[in-house]
Amino acid sequence: MIRMSDLSEEELLEKEDDWWEREDETNLEWIIEGENIFKNLSRVNPREIRYRETLAYLLLMQGEDLKLRQHSYKKATSRFNQVVRIDPENARAYYRLGFLYFYQEEWAKSVDSFQQSLNCQPRQTRNRLVKEQQVKAHYYILKATQIISKEFLKKVERIPVKDLKLFGEIQHLLKEMKATEQQEEKPYQMIVNGTEFSEISEREYEELSDPDENENCFILNQRSMNDVTLSLNGKDISIPTKQVPLLEFLMRHPEGVRHDDIIERRYRQSRDPHATLRRSISRLRDRLERLQPLEDLIKTIDGGYCWNSSYEFRMFKHNRDVSTDLLLD
Repeated sequence: MIRMSDLSEEELLEKEDDWWEREDETNLEWIIEGENIFKNLSRVNPREIRYRETLAYLLLMQGEDLKLRQHSYKKATSRFNQVVRIDPENARAYYRLGFLYFYQEEWAKSVDSFQQSLNCQPRQTRNRLVKEQQVKAHYYILKATQIISKEFLKKVERIPVKDLKLFGEIQHLLKEMKATEQQEEKPYQMIVNGTEFSEISEREYEELSDPDENENCFILNQRSMNDVTLSLNGKDISIPTKQVPLLEFLMRHPEGVRHDDIIERRYRQSRDPHATLRRSISRLRDRLERLQPLEDLIKTIDGGYCWNSSYEFRMFKHNRDVSTDLLLD
């Protein structure tokens, strides 16, 4: 049996064509087969960025599997670093690295990567950040910096008071920072009707996300990457990991989103992105029908789709959860 590592680039590209013909991002075996193909394509032609980008994309998709996540995300981080070494003006690759480092709680590296993504001047449109991504990069720079400050504050507080008096200004700064810290911690975020954002406490989260206590309100609750539910009037359905980014994107843009915007964020590596998007929408509609059988919650509009319900809807997740951002940037 011929090993993949013995094939030439031309032979591997034939394998790639056959692999794309069977495209199914819900099939872990298909994803792992693609990883093997693009790992070898990257080996035989290390200067071709497409191979590395597609490989990194497949590694992120493997990260949806709980057992593979940590290993896959580390490999994806390595691949995106290879991409920026070859193409140092690739803002999208730095942007992805920002989320990967944030997920791995490497806060300083996350800040640096997001800053690099904002400073890049890509020649190719596909590697640039749109305005919403630029704003999101600024948000995560501030969020990671905030976490770094809190962690460093704990270290400084362990310094003996007599030593702190050697530089009096630090005591004044510590007093200011502690005053801010004494406010009730708000580790969760809530988005109402796609646009009204707020940070909430653990107590508020428990109250506002309880489907039995909040009637006539859709509740998308992302407890973790592999534990996501959509609820209405006490009834809930689980949302598979691969469907969460698409559902969240639609709910965050109630005015509707264009096909091309979804493809650029989620399916741009696909050989036939429009067909892949149609399949994904169909699967998501089938899932949502279990919750609301008589209402098409995803409406087809001119050139795209929109969330379609007269009920209020709320979205909840932890402030440090970037799982959907990794898969739909």
